[in-house]
Amino acid sequence: MKIAYLILTHRYPEQLFRLVLSRNTENVSFFIHVNPTTDNKIYNKMVEGLRHLPNVHFIKNRQVIYMFDFGHTQASLEGIKEIIESKVDFDWLILSTGQDYSIKSNRYIKNFLRENEGKIFLDYMDNSVITDGLWPNRGADNINYWHVRLWKLRFVFPGALNLSSHNRYCNSEKTWYRILSILWDGVVPLFPIKRKFPEGFTPYRGSAYWCFPRDCVEYTYEFINTSQGKQFVNYFKYVDGPDEMFFQTLILNSPFKERVINDNLFFIDFENPNPTRPRVFEKCDFERLVNSPKLFARKFDATRDVEILDLLDQKVLQEDK
Repeated sequence: MKIAYLILTHRYPEQLFRLVLSRNTENVSFFIHVNPTTDNKIYNKMVEGLRHLPNVHFIKNRQVIYMFDFGHTQASLEGIKEIIESKVDFDWLILSTGQDYSIKSNRYIKNFLRENEGKIFLDYMDNSVITDGLWPNRGADNINYWHVRLWKLRFVFPGALNLSSHNRYCNSEKTWYRILSILWDGVVPLFPIKRKFPEGFTPYRGSAYWCFPRDCVEYTYEFINTSQGKQFVNYFKYVDGPDEMFFQTLILNSPFKERVINDNLFFIDFENPNPTRPRVFEKCDFERLVNSPKLFARKFDATRDVEILDLLDQKVLQEDK
């Protein structure tokens, strides 16, 4: 059983080292993408700290990642491209971040994947919950309009600025944004031009993280290099939160659909923010984590609570022994 981990990260070198070392067993490889916005000192520290491991590879074509933009998806696709073209042997590819951690032992993870050979673990929202072009609790405006980032601003054409998730979460209380929003919302919606979703595809959405068997990864790589695939990629460059739709829409409209399990194997808590959402796990969450049927969890911050990682290491090491 050969596992490749594609890790997207931008900070906390020591936590990245800890994550890699905790998973570094036989027949495991790591492909690490570091956001180009990361300070060079931090990036160099990451590279130097893992240079001694021949199974660790740093993605060369690094993509800038901003929240709710296409960078996260583009970085994932660059990782897939480099993994396939490097000829590294793997049976499974698992997409995660530098602030994830395993909550099951490496032995357990490998046995689980061996027992579920061929399945695709991808969290998604069933298409039956979409009514008249609307997502539950959220309009389809993330795909009906062009969402464009210019510098640190997010523009929606031809829709209201508050249709941007980034604007709602990050700018809505700022005076300058309120003024801009009033001006924009008064003029731009007068041009009712909506986007056309890629022909032959039904939209799906879900978590940005997944666990794919090799043939599913190869299918993705081959598709994005076709003319249809390039058009598909280009469409999602102007979607709000494309990382929560791209792979769901691609795989659930493919011949692989019947193999998809609606579970990405990650424990992620959006219901109990502290104050971040999703929740940053702490020592008090230990029992919930180890009793979960999931294999991985996110997210963790060793600068806030390192004890939870110590406890998980003790539990995981004991199980591996």
